[in-house]
Amino acid sequence: MKIISALLCLLSLSSSASECNISPNVISAYYQLTTQVANSEPMTKPVQQLFELHRNNNTVLQRNVSAGINDIWLLNGNRLSLNRAFEKYQHTIEYQPNELRHQPQWQDAFQLVMTPELNQMQLIEQKKSGCLLEQHFVLKDKHREYQLTWLPKLQLVKFFQVKDTELTRQWQLTNFQPNAEKTVSLLKQYRNYQSTDYADIGDNEGIPFLATMINQGFSMPVHHRPALADKAHQD
Repeated sequence: MKIISALLCLLSLSSSASECNISPNVISAYYQLTTQVANSEPMTKPVQQLFELHRNNNTVLQRNVSAGINDIWLLNGNRLSLNRAFEKYQHTIEYQPNELRHQPQWQDAFQLVMTPELNQMQLIEQKKSGCLLEQHFVLKDKHREYQLTWLPKLQLVKFFQVKDTELTRQWQLTNFQPNAEKTVSLLKQYRNYQSTDYADIGDNEGIPFLATMINQGFSMPVHHRPALADKAHQD
């Protein structure tokens, strides 16, 4: 009987260690992107930028904190619409699904960091447990080397490095919060911005911000997950 009780206890501990009560659909994640130019003389300093990813079920907010540009993705049925909020001008541009040059999938909005598909990478190590379970992947192709630390329970990238002959880019998760408090607060802030439909930009040249966008040839955004021209999928 004691042996059976001990086995049941071990099974219970094992089960609890593998469980995670944090929903990946309601979470805030904070990232630092470091970009280093290779083989430069003299050696250039790494460029660091801050990004945030906020998920609240059918709403995902991707923040380029360093640039003050925020993409709010809204899932309605099987279609995505985009509101892009510019902090400097306190102005939001609203795009309908048919106004996006490329119609992304929900998974594209759900993830901030562009990585190769996991089934294309080699799993070399798995450690920790529960919500902090880590999977370590590597991949090398003709042009680049990739290293990825993936948190499967949270559906988050913890660390991702892309290295080629010109650049090394490193994404590092610095913190996460398992709730929607920050997301709700930010969305409330952006709702107070002046808003313009993308289709109406040309009719609002009297607004300085929109006039600037028109003069610069502003066009519909090409969705590429805001990894800032990260070419992880390009050969």
